[in-house]
Amino acid sequence: MDASERCEVGRKRGGGRSRGEADHYTRQARRAGYPARSVYKLEEIQRRFHPIGRGGRVLDLGAAPGSWSLYCLRELGSTVVAVDLQPLELTPPDPARFTGLRGDVLTPETRREIVSHGPYNAVLSDAAPSTTGNRIVDAARSFELARAVLDVAPECLDPGGGCVIKVFQGGDETEILSEMKRGFREARGFKPRASRGESFEMFLVGVGFIQKSA
Repeated sequence: MDASERCEVGRKRGGGRSRGEADHYTRQARRAGYPARSVYKLEEIQRRFHPIGRGGRVLDLGAAPGSWSLYCLRELGSTVVAVDLQPLELTPPDPARFTGLRGDVLTPETRREIVSHGPYNAVLSDAAPSTTGNRIVDAARSFELARAVLDVAPECLDPGGGCVIKVFQGGDETEILSEMKRGFREARGFKPRASRGESFEMFLVGVGFIQKSA
């Protein structure tokens, strides 16, 4: 089954959920002290594919408001470097294991700073562009972000590490997935149950980064 087929399966599975049912995740996140429901997307990805090694160093791109970083800090004992243009809304349980950076992964300056804090056991990106309502435009902007994440990952990812990248479905995600399959022992597309049924997001998950020879 290719990436587009996997996305279609995920979309059909989620399509039966009403917004009220989906907002169960929002209420659950608030009770658990997470700033956003997106934590349950990462939790499901981690439970199924294990892209994040316990106690490792994690790069969280597009981190705001901070749920993925907080999950890694709390549940996996990670040391986290979180990057976003927007301020984060989390109080790290151990400040010594957390570094927050304000920056844009699309700029060389931010990429250099990201690499300087590495290497990382896992590179995560829940980054999304400001949406316009035009699916073609939004998918193209999402692809640009995903492309930037995939470009920076080999510069700072440990051999055997994992990668999770959010992308909007629009056709180009298959290009990124194909490249991930060449760079990771295993790579696939996945739509978590916590994604809203009407959402056209998916996550590309790579496990077992293969370090390229110089």
